[in-house]
Amino acid sequence: MLDRLFSQLCELEGVRHVRLTDQFGKEILSTKKWPESVEEQRQEWANYCSLGEQLGIYPLFETWSEGRRLTLFDHFDNNLFIHLSGKDGKKGAWRYGLERLRQEWNAKQPEVI
Repeated sequence: MLDRLFSQLCELEGVRHVRLTDQFGKEILSTKKWPESVEEQRQEWANYCSLGEQLGIYPLFETWSEGRRLTLFDHFDNNLFIHLSGKDGKKGAWRYGLERLRQEWNAKQPEVI
């Protein structure tokens, strides 16, 4: 099921990098040649969470970072985090695709148990 989710994320328009991690930051699946290491992404997420807590908007479920590329960190479910990155990514397409996949994921969870 994770392999299917991973491949569907890779197919989103403009996505060049996909990484799935568990709640402890351990890499589950990833495309090759990510600009950041898993540790750097874990630290970045911790910084976002700390800032969110300071601003009173905690807990965070997703963050977007824009620069030379677009990066999305999403708390997909209790045990899964999704990191997407790419140039020329379209936020709306990524957001829509991720929500569609989340609905599929949640519908399939009872079948796995």
